[in-house]
Amino acid sequence: MSFNATNFTVSILLLMVLTLFIAGVRIRKPVENNWVFFYWILVTAVTITNPQLYNFRVIAVGLAAGLLIRFEFMNGVITRLVLIVEMCIWSYIVYMSWMMMISL
Repeated sequence: MSFNATNFTVSILLLMVLTLFIAGVRIRKPVENNWVFFYWILVTAVTITNPQLYNFRVIAVGLAAGLLIRFEFMNGVITRLVLIVEMCIWSYIVYMSWMMMISL
């Protein structure tokens, strides 16, 4: 269980750190923040180029949740529910990234 520093594993590690950073941004900043939108575009691109890394359907749910929150037209309860879904998807991304790194 050692870390093998290749271009792929370092990129996945950076994506994990970015995921944790964006989750913190989502919690602390207003929901109209554009950085989260750019993050979801990046994760979708990574998922399309490396289909073995993440399940595309899970990432698509996260992208949809991020877009729903970004273009807010919901009340507070629904917004919180979508935030919880987005946090679950981020947990999935961190977990799957970690499993991929330690399995290589």
